[in-house]
Amino acid sequence: MSYPYAPTPSYLPRPLSTTVNLDAEVKLFTTSAQREFYESLAEIHAIIVTLEFLEKAFVKDSIPPAAYTPTCLRLLGQYNTLLGNESVKREFGSLDEFKRKYGIDCPAATRRLMTGLPATVEHSGGTGGAATTTATAGEAPVALRAAPDVATAVAAAGGAWKNVSPKAAAEATQNFITSMDALRLSYRAKDELHPLLASVIQSVDVVTGGGEFEGRKDIIKWLIALNQMRPGDEIDEGQGREMLWDLERGYNNFLEGLG
Repeated sequence: MSYPYAPTPSYLPRPLSTTVNLDAEVKLFTTSAQREFYESLAEIHAIIVTLEFLEKAFVKDSIPPAAYTPTCLRLLGQYNTLLGNESVKREFGSLDEFKRKYGIDCPAATRRLMTGLPATVEHSGGTGGAATTTATAGEAPVALRAAPDVATAVAAAGGAWKNVSPKAAAEATQNFITSMDALRLSYRAKDELHPLLASVIQSVDVVTGGGEFEGRKDIIKWLIALNQMRPGDEIDEGQGREMLWDLERGYNNFLEGLG
């Protein structure tokens, strides 16, 4: 059957209407805890971008090592502190996941975050003495043993590194001993060992001016390996013995350089 005219529909749709104000700000949080959570993610994003600019400035000699090193250490410390929050760490996932999710492409910053060390420390570029303000030996989980008097004596005499401060030599020696004692006491967790090894490298670089000595590369290797681990992860017994061996060898070579 055909109709001579189109039937009139019994229902006519009304224009869509909404009570939502499209100009109103949409809040991501309703509590202070949620606000802190999102602010932490935003700060991580800002740290990655800032670190990328810092690395590029250092490569172009736009910033001297003495200014670059403490700035880089501060950013790395802030990054690790923010990821110490369990809820932030779960949302963060991994560095690659975070970069992909928020569209970040910062290769230089990625490299620095993966190693956990400033370029001056990783590549013996020198710290300009700034590392003395960032050493974490005071946070060591074991009691510091007094540095041997011989370390001060040879520092005053001068060896491979000239004009060495006896105080700086004693501090570096003390940090070596503290790290070795921690391993002998079976400290194996990343968050126990990484600050100790970082203190060794930072204090040694003050003495050597960032110069290379036999054993330094092995300590850097362990620092990078520990940085890849999650907080609370532990090295095994064999790795602990190998790390102790490398530290003892580096310590002996360091003393030879002083004398």
